[in-house]
Amino acid sequence: MCKLVDAREVHLIKGGSLKRVFSIFFSEQSIFNSLGLYRLVILMLFVNGCESPLADSEGILTSTLRGEQQNIIRGSEPTLESTSQAGPFVVKVISQEGGLRNGPEYGSASLYYPAGAMPPWASIVIVPGFISSESSIQDWGPFYASHGIVTMTIGTNHPLEQPANRATALLDALVSLRAEHTRSGSPLEGRLALDRVGVSGWSMGGGGAQLAAVEDPTLRAVIALCPWKPNAQFNHPVPLLILCGQNDWLAPSSYHGVIHYQNTPASTPKLIFEVAKGRHRVANSPLGGNGEVGRLAISWLKVFLEGDDRYRRFLLQKPKNASLFQSNLE
Repeated sequence: MCKLVDAREVHLIKGGSLKRVFSIFFSEQSIFNSLGLYRLVILMLFVNGCESPLADSEGILTSTLRGEQQNIIRGSEPTLESTSQAGPFVVKVISQEGGLRNGPEYGSASLYYPAGAMPPWASIVIVPGFISSESSIQDWGPFYASHGIVTMTIGTNHPLEQPANRATALLDALVSLRAEHTRSGSPLEGRLALDRVGVSGWSMGGGGAQLAAVEDPTLRAVIALCPWKPNAQFNHPVPLLILCGQNDWLAPSSYHGVIHYQNTPASTPKLIFEVAKGRHRVANSPLGGNGEVGRLAISWLKVFLEGDDRYRRFLLQKPKNASLFQSNLE
């Protein structure tokens, strides 16, 4: 049916909101008089799948590639300001009491999702560090979700668990997250991009996120927050962002973050940002490093998790408060 769509009709409709499409219907009489409202609605549906982005009333664009995976392009052109503050979407939460699977390999869990955002939704799971609860990394949940990315924050079964256990926790949490795609009545039912999933973690959780990528190289992104895991090799292809602090005495970047960067293959897209004078908790919130932590993190997920290359330029700009900034991106 796509071949029956007139090129000028597509040009007028594509990228338009529902309001704009109906405005076109009544103003472009020379084209649409013969269409009828029924054919116009069918045309709207097929433009999205055959030609180009179709925006909803929120201004969200979902671009479908011919015969390939879907890139998720949302909203207007991003700016330095928009990437370092909360996004446009209202955030809602699913708890284990609300039907979220309680996986055996992790403890508490909260799942944040962007109410009103057009699916499909990419997603990420985040685990905390040694002797730390889920609340220590929970600020990332509402931040990512407000930008359209489903985020699951978890706690561990035992506060003393090592990076390998935290990797197992992340992978088990991914099972719970993906189950929401098929759970009847879930707000995420049928809405997840199951092939666009990432992991993140703080401290030992950051080391665990790296290990999870080694175990599951189909992941789309890793964000290691002040990671701790000494003397490790991370042979995986998953795009890696490391956020760390210059004055972190618990996981000094010279023994952990920098080594993680060096011991991840040169063929893997990777970037390390060390915040000048930053301590061990500098990346526990998107506000860390005067918002530069959040800007780089959401830009990383937009590029590698959603496939929105408009954000790549922010990954190439060295923050003014960087004591170290290194990348193999072009």
